[in-house]
Amino acid sequence: MLILFPAEPFNLPNVDAVYAAEAVAAETLGLTWAVIDLEALLEGAIKQALRRVTVTSEPTLAIYRGWILNLAQYQQLAQGLAAKNYQLINDAAAYAACHHLPNVLPLLGDQTPASLVFPQEQGLDAASIAARAAIYFDQQALIIKDYVKSRKHEWYEACFIANATDQAQSARVIQTFIQRQAEALVGGVVLRAWHPLQIWQTHQQSGLALAYEYRSFWLDGTMLWATPYWDHQPSQPNPDWSRYTALAQQIQSRFWTLDLALTQTGDWLIIELGDGQVSGLPDHTNAQELFQALAQRFAD
Repeated sequence: MLILFPAEPFNLPNVDAVYAAEAVAAETLGLTWAVIDLEALLEGAIKQALRRVTVTSEPTLAIYRGWILNLAQYQQLAQGLAAKNYQLINDAAAYAACHHLPNVLPLLGDQTPASLVFPQEQGLDAASIAARAAIYFDQQALIIKDYVKSRKHEWYEACFIANATDQAQSARVIQTFIQRQAEALVGGVVLRAWHPLQIWQTHQQSGLALAYEYRSFWLDGTMLWATPYWDHQPSQPNPDWSRYTALAQQIQSRFWTLDLALTQTGDWLIIELGDGQVSGLPDHTNAQELFQALAQRFAD
């Protein structure tokens, strides 16, 4: 198994500072790892990007732990690694299966908030989106995101809509989100019903209400490792992870993440799924725990 990390921008071979602790964890556990030149990858120079990855004589599993890639970039990475006899743990179809929210919505049912999807190729007119949302959600509060990311740290400006029937306010938030995402917008816009969550603290800088949330990593249909999402978040209450075993069997991905949040009614709500390679570790976590779990699973 080979773990791949992005290099520090324009400073190969140093690992990007965000992933340095993960590289140390891999090194400590004796796992093989390498860096890739992310700038070269983003420019389409895949051979240059992988110049520090040696060719292997035997087919070898590769796991990327790094910044989000769009589907075309991920496909190029997979092809470049295949030329060196490495196979990414998730092929491009599996990457998109969890990375793009609309792909998993049909599997989640009422375990996740009601959602409306607006594909980018159909045009993203904020007023039209707001009008449809008012009909579908009535007075429900909403959040907005694209297929991958929200702007939750810009809560009132570009994330939260207090009442879907207030079309003027709704359109302002939608337009602000679209403008600020700009070229980084992935897929389109998703409006999701907001459920009141159990709050334990308010973020001092952004005003974001911090709920009890968990990020869990899953491998081949079973949970690998889980952690409270926020720094200093109390470790209780804790989800019953066995509730998601049946769902895990339906996910078309080997390595993925499941994020949960606790509602005021005491139910755990699925916030999103993600690809396990580009889902970040919260700052407070010990990266060695995740890599130890990975190493152990592949050793079994």
